[in-house]
Amino acid sequence: MQYSFTCNQGHDPQTFTVDAENEDEAVEKLMEQTQPHLAEAHSNMPSMSPDEAKNMIRGGLKAEG
Repeated sequence: MQYSFTCNQGHDPQTFTVDAENEDEAVEKLMEQTQPHLAEAHSNMPSMSPDEAKNMIRGGLKAEG
């Protein structure tokens, strides 16, 4: 199944998409995939714990077929 997460905080929306068996796997893959984006587009944001980042991704996670 495909899962996506869109970041639109302070910039044009950027969508990240992964193939995963379930939501937990999708969150883990998206955590890895979004790291370069966070470092570049959000370098001035306070760092968040892994659990906070997972909760943020889960809040915007969309399953697609």
